[in-house]
Amino acid sequence: METETVVETLLELPLDVLMDIFSLLELPDLIRASSVCSFWRSAYSSLHSQLGQYKRPQTPCLLYASEADGENVASLYSLAEKRVYKLTLPDPPIRTRHLIGSSNGWLVTADEKSELHLFNPITGQQIALPSAITKKYISFARVGDYKWTSLPGKNYKQCIHMDGLLYAFAETGGVYAFDLTGPTIMSYIIADEMENYISGTDGDMGDLLQVCRKSDVTEELLVQTEKVLLYKADMAAKKLVEVNGLHDHVLFLGRSQSQCLSAEAYPQLKKNCVYFTDDEIYVSHYKNNRRDIGILNLGNDSTEEIVSQLWCNWPNPIWITPNLTSMNANS
Repeated sequence: METETVVETLLELPLDVLMDIFSLLELPDLIRASSVCSFWRSAYSSLHSQLGQYKRPQTPCLLYASEADGENVASLYSLAEKRVYKLTLPDPPIRTRHLIGSSNGWLVTADEKSELHLFNPITGQQIALPSAITKKYISFARVGDYKWTSLPGKNYKQCIHMDGLLYAFAETGGVYAFDLTGPTIMSYIIADEMENYISGTDGDMGDLLQVCRKSDVTEELLVQTEKVLLYKADMAAKKLVEVNGLHDHVLFLGRSQSQCLSAEAYPQLKKNCVYFTDDEIYVSHYKNNRRDIGILNLGNDSTEEIVSQLWCNWPNPIWITPNLTSMNANS
């Protein structure tokens, strides 16, 4: 009887009050709530059309696919709920694509013809990008461009946009900044080369971090992350300063844009830990190998599984922060 009373009360709530409640939900919960009844669906649709009201920080999820689910189905593992959601995605089939990266809830994918798409797996929106013609160069395209503009230098591992500048991280460890706002591209050297695999991230710590990820390759050619070292980029001195752990923060590494988040804002995550996935280009040659996915504790370098015995086949698993935002490709 109590349950029936609660349901009836919720159904009688004004639309704006229901929207206020929905605005506090994680996106998987929000989508599930929208299927309860037509009135809740209308609240979800109204919230979707007024995204300024939906400000709930989203916990990153792991997106992956497996042969058993079919060519167009992807799995979304919610770290907040510790459960898997199935997403049916539009063509080209997700299992024929290479996941190049993700940022702000959007994936960049390459199909079998190397054609690029910007794709939101939550909303299903897909935008064709200019054809790629370069390799190991950073190129950019503004909205409405029909081709990519290459930046000087090559062998970059990752890039990130922060405070109006595009920061590029080379395979050899160099950190470079590009100002794309003017008619002439300006470039700056932030730090010289250093050893090992490098990634870059910004986030709630307020600093630009340089990340050194050390891995071991087993006899079965499986890559296993063993240690992560952190360096803060000192912009004024143009040098890297080693950082002793993340303390109350969490780091996400992989083919996605790296993120550093506050564990206080995301209580489902484990502080001073690195959540990692594969980030090797050659992973496409070993599509059926077990993936390098886990949680690394920076305090003692111990590693634990995120999902037990997860064999993801292809494409490579990637972190994504669910986002309901639509994009106007013509604006």
